[in-house]
Amino acid sequence: MFEDKASPRRWGQERRLEFIDFRLHWEGRVNRSDLTEFFRISIPQASLDFSAYQELAPDNMVYDRTERAYVATETFKAIMVNPEPYQYLNELLWRESNLLSSSESFVSSPPPIETLPHPYRSVSTESLKVLLKAIRNGLAVEINYQSMNKSEPEDRWVYPRTFAFDGFRWHVRCYCFKSSIYKDFVLGRILAIVNMKPQSENLPQDSDWETFVRVILAPNPNCHDTLRIAIEKDFGMSDGKAEVILRKAMLYYFKKRLHLSEPGAIVNEDQQIVMLSANPV
Repeated sequence: MFEDKASPRRWGQERRLEFIDFRLHWEGRVNRSDLTEFFRISIPQASLDFSAYQELAPDNMVYDRTERAYVATETFKAIMVNPEPYQYLNELLWRESNLLSSSESFVSSPPPIETLPHPYRSVSTESLKVLLKAIRNGLAVEINYQSMNKSEPEDRWVYPRTFAFDGFRWHVRCYCFKSSIYKDFVLGRILAIVNMKPQSENLPQDSDWETFVRVILAPNPNCHDTLRIAIEKDFGMSDGKAEVILRKAMLYYFKKRLHLSEPGAIVNEDQQIVMLSANPV
């Protein structure tokens, strides 16, 4: 049914079927007017979309004449949307953060939510555009950068490779010609792009970026049994452990964000989780 991904009509219906699946999964009901108002389509087209959805998942919904809507059955299983809780919670977050407008969100009536604001981290639009161009075209750039280890900003040539987000601020990961290593440069501390040139040198591999590590987390052994059980459930642990796989280059930020000490280190009672190990995959 969806073989031709280039067809706007078919892509449009696939999106509408996702809408039906989403509303049934998270809200338990959906009707024709939901579809016609959101996508601005005709009632006959909406009827065709519901028929198409029933062909794909005949046991997922039934029509309730009292509610005048399709309702999810007890055996409903999402077939087109991610059924995990964070898919829905992220959509609420994006709406709250104005990253997703109400006209783009499948959520019909969002519950009241509040988010913790972060201080705004300034990023130069022009600098970001130059860095994007450099990554696309394999260019080296000379940046004027304010390091926290220096009293004054300085110019240095770098070769940008990728961007990274640590949950609080954005970095650009570059090969630094001055230090002869790969480093992370905070976007907000790039004060200006001084120059740009083609990059022709043979550079070493960014081994920390290419290497993945498996981090094993566990409840703080100092926690009493009731708290330990709650922590295991909260972090989705199995047999008292949780596994996270991430790039080695991001491990420093991961430990910093979760206040993790090195394996085997003594931790206080306020620390909920500890890191048992962090080994290359």
